[in-house]
Amino acid sequence: MSVSSRKSSKDSKKSEESKDSKPERTEISDADKALIEELRGKIKRELDLLPAYNDDISLLRWLVGWDRKVDVVVPKIKFSLRSIYALGLHKEDFSTLDKITDYCDACSVPLQWLPGSLVGIDKDGNVLSLQMIGRLDAPSLMVCTRNSDLYRMRIAESEGVMSIIRERERAEGRQLGTSVIFDLDGMSMSMVDTVALKTIMTMLSQLQEMFPDVLRKIFVINVPNFIQLLWSLIVPALAKQTQQKIEILGDNWKDRLKEAIGDEVLFERWGGTRKHEKGEYGFVRQGGKAPAHLKQRYPLVGPAAREVVIGNRQFSFRYDKANDIPDAKLTSLKVSARNTAFVPIVVDGPAPTSGKRRLYWWWRVDSGDVGFSVLRAGEGREGVAEHDDDDVVQPRWRLQTVYVPEDGEVG
Repeated sequence: MSVSSRKSSKDSKKSEESKDSKPERTEISDADKALIEELRGKIKRELDLLPAYNDDISLLRWLVGWDRKVDVVVPKIKFSLRSIYALGLHKEDFSTLDKITDYCDACSVPLQWLPGSLVGIDKDGNVLSLQMIGRLDAPSLMVCTRNSDLYRMRIAESEGVMSIIRERERAEGRQLGTSVIFDLDGMSMSMVDTVALKTIMTMLSQLQEMFPDVLRKIFVINVPNFIQLLWSLIVPALAKQTQQKIEILGDNWKDRLKEAIGDEVLFERWGGTRKHEKGEYGFVRQGGKAPAHLKQRYPLVGPAAREVVIGNRQFSFRYDKANDIPDAKLTSLKVSARNTAFVPIVVDGPAPTSGKRRLYWWWRVDSGDVGFSVLRAGEGREGVAEHDDDDVVQPRWRLQTVYVPEDGEVG
């Protein structure tokens, strides 16, 4: 298997593989082996769906991430593997960083204005991600794309990275992970959007649950003078294990990054020796305001929507409430805090002439956020909101619609 990242012919071939000595192979204790077998027996159905996860090092990662408490791990790994399967990510070719990036680009055009990129492989064999948070213009992005698109893209990126990590782990016999650099250069208090921040923190919590014990090193550079306030907003969403891996660097951050990451993989902007035809930033996305002129075909969500949005008419990515489905055509559903409500849909009768049925949805919430999912119930469980044996069609994500309503379809 090869691992690549976007580079020109001038790029050093050392950028993804270091000549430095590697740590020894991962040794698994007898006690952990027993826990792995116990876990394996309790998630057989999920491992049948995603056999790529059925190896000792992958399962050990879950046990370590949740303090070796099998009963805690089981529902979380079931959710994660069923979600990955429902999104069809097991069918994708994520053998290189380029292919992961291309797939994520296709999830949402506006999200291509998210700053940062997967950069390569660091000196310890971990996948390196560089996130230029200081260049994030959240308000211009949030009005351009659905909340669920952000989840779908980040989960796909994470699973793509895990695919590369698993392949390398099998080859090297040792546990690997990710290194992340958060560059806050350019950040100001005026950029802190509370709704966007809550959305990102909720998504980060979800990603930590779906991909535990993956982060190996986190470096924060170009820290603004209001870091304490920013930290107080972010830290509640971070697992304790994650917090312990964070290094907030001072003025010598370039030296520390070269020491921990390797100068061959770092572009010149971050103190490395890696060159690129695009200059000191290399191919790392620099973010900025999403252009208002971007266009897409507004999603058509069934016959009701087609009465509102006509044919191939072009709409801006920016959400326009005038395009909403009229309230008269919608059904109101009240869901109180910490409670569940569901809409049962029974498919009956002969199939349409096309041979396929499709389920469409469009919704918004008046305030706050809700956990939304689509499940396929087995016979006899149609009247139950959720059951452990249900098939996941659309994974459950906590979504808000302050900026853009949610819509989608499955068939």
